[in-house]
Amino acid sequence: MTLWQAMVLGIVQGFTEFLPISSSGHLVLFQHLFKMEEPMMAFDVALHGATLLVVVVYFWKDVRDILLDFTESIQAKISKKPVVTSAPQPPHKGLWVCILITLIPTGLIAVFFKDFFEHGFAKLGFIAVRWLVMGTLFILSQRFQKGQKDLDMISYGDAFWIGLAQGIALMPGTSRSGITILIGLWLGLRKDTAAKFSFLISIPAILAAMAMELRHGAHFFSSYSIPTFAGFLAAVITGYIAIRWLMDFVRKGRFYLFGYYCIAVGLFALTSILLS
Repeated sequence: MTLWQAMVLGIVQGFTEFLPISSSGHLVLFQHLFKMEEPMMAFDVALHGATLLVVVVYFWKDVRDILLDFTESIQAKISKKPVVTSAPQPPHKGLWVCILITLIPTGLIAVFFKDFFEHGFAKLGFIAVRWLVMGTLFILSQRFQKGQKDLDMISYGDAFWIGLAQGIALMPGTSRSGITILIGLWLGLRKDTAAKFSFLISIPAILAAMAMELRHGAHFFSSYSIPTFAGFLAAVITGYIAIRWLMDFVRKGRFYLFGYYCIAVGLFALTSILLS
């Protein structure tokens, strides 16, 4: 992997991880175009690290409030009495429980089906079909963007279904942010709430993915340290731009527009396969 290839893949990851157009699918597409066949596990870890950093920085206030509520809840459980504090009641109280619930279906799918998804469905042809399907669903999402649930109103059942969708997104070509936002909208969440919750639940999921992949390719860093860092930096910069862009699109009810892009890139991928 050359330096410029790493930077291109970092830019692709930065934009596509947050925009609902499938980062894994785009990485497979660009690796196909670059004719790259070597294992990319450790490089993927670096790109996931960039993704994690961007989410934490952009949603830092929400992350801080959730961590504060989690800490106080654990202290109350240990001491078996409410923690006395002069600080105001943290917003989104109990939201950390919903975030943990999303990890149950996501984790089960990752443990039992991750290899099956990656080996059986990582071919560009399968990914192209999923782009076409996701694009159609995004366009149809215009019909259910009037939900009123805020973060405080997310139920345990809502969290489970969104976590299940996040697990299904392990299939290359299925956007994690896209499918979780879609399910959130379908469950009646507000547009911005669905997007915010989608990114908040990605934090523990990304940490778990990094832990699973790092043990398979730690040696990669010693051979490709400079390209890996370049890809990481490119993903951070473009990722921050992309997440701001997506949140603005979602608030304005323009989420469905990404559907047209998914259909276009799906058709491009199919054409690329036929020409090669």
